[in-house]
Amino acid sequence: MRARMVVMRYAIRALALTKNYDVYDRPIDRLLEMISRRKRHRSFRALEEVTFDVQAGESIGLVGENGAGKSTLLKLLCGVTVPTSGTLEIIGTIASILELGAGFHPEFSGRDNAALNAAVMGLSPSEIRDALPLILEFSELGDFLDRPVKTYSSGMYMRLAFSVAVNVDPDILVIDEALAVGDGHFQKKCVDKIRDFQQRGKTIFFCSHALYYISTLCERTLWLDHGRLRQVGPSIDVVHAYETALMERDRQSPDRSFSPDDRRSPVQIRRIMVADRRGNEAAEFDTGDDIQLHVGIESVDPGIPIHLMVGVLRAADETQCFAVGTHADVIQPLSGQRWYEVVVSLKQVPLLRGDYAVVVFAGDENAIHVYDRKDLRPAFSMRGERFEVGMMSVEHSWHVSEAVQSQAR
Repeated sequence: MRARMVVMRYAIRALALTKNYDVYDRPIDRLLEMISRRKRHRSFRALEEVTFDVQAGESIGLVGENGAGKSTLLKLLCGVTVPTSGTLEIIGTIASILELGAGFHPEFSGRDNAALNAAVMGLSPSEIRDALPLILEFSELGDFLDRPVKTYSSGMYMRLAFSVAVNVDPDILVIDEALAVGDGHFQKKCVDKIRDFQQRGKTIFFCSHALYYISTLCERTLWLDHGRLRQVGPSIDVVHAYETALMERDRQSPDRSFSPDDRRSPVQIRRIMVADRRGNEAAEFDTGDDIQLHVGIESVDPGIPIHLMVGVLRAADETQCFAVGTHADVIQPLSGQRWYEVVVSLKQVPLLRGDYAVVVFAGDENAIHVYDRKDLRPAFSMRGERFEVGMMSVEHSWHVSEAVQSQAR
């Protein structure tokens, strides 16, 4: 019986990709170097021998701290700059959303810039005529479409750039933190469009500091660290390793802040209460007790579908103990009301002695876009009469039997 050969179709192939930049202390040093032929710069290596493949139709995430080389890699992918050494192969048409305003003429209107960018991406005049109404409608810029883009806010820039990129129907879509600006409504719209691209078999290269988006939208993730590829693999594994590294690095000065309320959000978490199994408010529990979390939610539109996600963290070091969600438990999203009172019953909670925080997220019907987040710190404490190692108590038993010693022959 012959073995079937599986042929991989690649969208991106990078081999030993390296990029160096010449850094000058003063702008005039570049001219003096050309005249005197004497070196007046130092070399900075932004990327060093980065190798990876992306299959056609795959969604790849890119994470790393500021200065890790992410923007340089994205510019190489989009042809904005060329590598110092190594090879890079792109198969298919590519559209990108890089720095805000990149590729836009500040004096041109949004409408003219949309047509110009579509032409740069290779669309014919007839294709531009067909795509332009879709671009303008998706952007929701209204009267601002006929104003110079130099008058645009960062959110408006993103709306126009994202609208152009997704409506020229590329084979590969490169996104750099595009979801970090703009209001919640348009962020959700962008996520829905990304999901549509995935279902249509498009390739997506997604760079973001929002690790929830990375782990949810991308099958695999690349982790860049000081220009080197530190890890590549399933997103959930890479994101966990990256988060662990950040936590270790920041342990001496942890940042416990979180985003303030966005009053423009159509869904808001109004109340979180911790209660015992009878529904009475409580702050202390024993290991193995049932704990109820009461969450009050307000929606400006009864028709908005809402999924709820709840996480419990150890207060001492922000370690996530566990999380539950209506989407993960295949429960229909909340819908049809303006006010919701939701009770999450946690059965026989096995947490050991210590203080714990609760984090609640209200998300959309795909449990991807987050409408609102609320933290309750401190939320509750677990009692205990003795010190125990770890975070949870696991039911267990011991059995000792007589050892049988085998003789070596």
